[in-house]
Amino acid sequence: MRIATLQSFNLGLNAILDAQASVNKTQQQVSSGRRVLTPADDPIASTKILQLQQDLAQRDQYDRNMTAADNRLKLEESSLESITEALTRLQELTVNAGSGTLTITDRQAISAEIGQLEDQLASLFNTKDPNGEFIFGGFKGATQPFQQKENGRYEYQGDEGQRYLAIGDTTRVATGDNGKKLFVDVRAAKDTFTSSVNPLNTGTTQVNAGFVVDEEAYAKFYPDDLIVTFNPEAAIDPPGPNYTIRRASDGRIVDGIADRPYSKGAEIVAAGISIKISGDPKPGDEVLAKSSPKQSITDTVFRLRQGLDTLQDNPTDSATLDILIEDTLTNLANAQTSVSEVRSQLGARLNVVENARNLSDDVRLVSQEVLSELSDVDFAEAVSRLSLQTFLLEAAQQSYTTISRLSLFNQL
Repeated sequence: MRIATLQSFNLGLNAILDAQASVNKTQQQVSSGRRVLTPADDPIASTKILQLQQDLAQRDQYDRNMTAADNRLKLEESSLESITEALTRLQELTVNAGSGTLTITDRQAISAEIGQLEDQLASLFNTKDPNGEFIFGGFKGATQPFQQKENGRYEYQGDEGQRYLAIGDTTRVATGDNGKKLFVDVRAAKDTFTSSVNPLNTGTTQVNAGFVVDEEAYAKFYPDDLIVTFNPEAAIDPPGPNYTIRRASDGRIVDGIADRPYSKGAEIVAAGISIKISGDPKPGDEVLAKSSPKQSITDTVFRLRQGLDTLQDNPTDSATLDILIEDTLTNLANAQTSVSEVRSQLGARLNVVENARNLSDDVRLVSQEVLSELSDVDFAEAVSRLSLQTFLLEAAQQSYTTISRLSLFNQL
């Protein structure tokens, strides 16, 4: 068989190149620590490696979510613990304020401390997380949930949303509770009411929280609502600000209160409830006293403080104060129950996060072991193979040198 000179050169050169490629590949495996450098090296292993890498990347995101959920839940738990302590102190002060031996001056001194606790509670209700979001605002994390109005009352400006974070393929955990559920929708001692102004009012009308001064009369009226409507000045003689009180259900006038003269800060009593309206109302302005089986913590504290500041030392106001003290103690106890229930839920959520983290760590360890078996190089085998491939490369180079010298011209 005859072999052309060009063919012999090509065969030798290809052998050297192949040996060099094998050496380079093994060197890359040793330097990178990876057995599978390209999908062509092991198609089946490459597919499994990609799946494991994607799973580990997703697990990293779950771990970040677990850390965020854990921090947020612990912050909420700490805030609720402080709120519980403030409510306990409020109960103690309420009991003290109910003593029949106290004068209005004594009650006003107690009210001053209650005012400090009210500010503390408002601050806790507006707690922010490290990202600057309000944890009790629902989905409105950027909006301060409890905002104080000109009349001193706090109103909830958040929503009823509850945020969740995925901490596993099929596991989500709530990372907060909205303030409406926790601090606004608190079961009241008995059927009560909430007073507010119509947002379409054009005047500067303000209303306080108010009291139930005649439980029997209010029980007969409940669950209807009251609407205080301000009339044009010409409705009375001499002309001036005046109002009419009607039932919200059918518009009937309540207790014959129609075209009644209005003066700033005057007490309005109807259907067993008392409210005070201030400001300069315009004709058409409305104030609503809406019946409700619930009362917010802020309104409970505001009503207590207002009662201690204004109710005088006389039999009528003393009876109103007794009702106020009794209702306040029950409302604060209900608030404690509401907060305690959520705190127990927080403990359960923290346990879910902890269990998910432990499971994630175990799965991660297994995945990393499998990934290592599929992708990591066996250094002992690779180094041995590299030595053999280097030897073969040197042999190919020496053979090529020797064969390339075989020529008829060397014999002439």
